[in-house]
Amino acid sequence: MEYPLSATLKPPVLDGTNYAYWKPKMGMYIKSIEERAWRSILTGWEPPRNPADGDNEVTIKRELDWINDEITTASFNSKALNAIVATVDVSMFKIISNCTSAKDA
Repeated sequence: MEYPLSATLKPPVLDGTNYAYWKPKMGMYIKSIEERAWRSILTGWEPPRNPADGDNEVTIKRELDWINDEITTASFNSKALNAIVATVDVSMFKIISNCTSAKDA
């Protein structure tokens, strides 16, 4: 029997006491969203940077200057990060609310 995508179950909420239960379910959930979203957790993500030019320091690219591959990679990170943020309670959210990388969350 095939189930519609909407039948995908949301993982339990992480409350600080159930990490061993939450972690494998969260991994399966993120993989079901998109395998490359899971990869962003495994490898990490950083905003694209402009190359160093002479004495100039490396700087973060403006989002308007990102190329398609950079946009795609950022999108997978955002999907994974959103899944994590949506499944933590308020106390855990306070800890991860400033994370921009799903791996760091």
